Amino acid sequence: MQASAPLRSAALLACLLAACPPALAETDAERAERLNTEAKAIRDAADARFAAEEPACYERFLVNRCIRQAKDARLEEVRRARVLEAEARRLDLAERKRRAEELGTAPGSAPIEPSAPSTDVTVQPDPAAEALRRDRADVATQREAEAAAERATKDAQRDERRAKAEAAAAERAEQAERDRERYEERIRKRQAELEQQKQ
Repeated sequence: MQASAPLRSAALLACLLAACPPALAETDAERAERLNTEAKAIRDAADARFAAEEPACYERFLVNRCIRQAKDARLEEVRRARVLEAEARRLDLAERKRRAEELGTAPGSAPIEPSAPSTDVTVQPDPAAEALRRDRADVATQREAEAAAERATKDAQRDERRAKAEAAAAERAEQAERDRERYEERIRKRQAELEQQKQ
């Protein structure tokens, strides 16, 4: 029995891929990019599916359960995407390390060393940054002055209320003293009248 044309072409493609030299194989950087693309597609699909499922949940009897299940399904997809992203980061880091090692160990290349800091660099202040700093200082000074004025006003009002309260208390004390003196005077007069009546 003869194989159909699609099966023959698939078998031929598999043989060709198996015979390909490693140079045509996917590099770490290409694989990392592919994994990141897959992860983004998974995330986008999960977000789109959740956005479509959530409004439909409000038409069901158990709304919260439906929303929770949709969120759980989205979270599971996001976890899958995170695994792919982590693998992509690992591959990217390995590729960067490999390139750094190649640069550092290539024949005739100087070892990579940090350059010495320059000591003769004069940094000119940015006029816009200076203006912004002055504006902020002016605003801070103005706010401090306003706060001090507000505190002074509140202190003056409090002192005025205290002075009025003290004056009212002094007036009440004087009135109480006058009332006491009148009462004692009446008592003395009454006692004098009683003594005169006894005589």
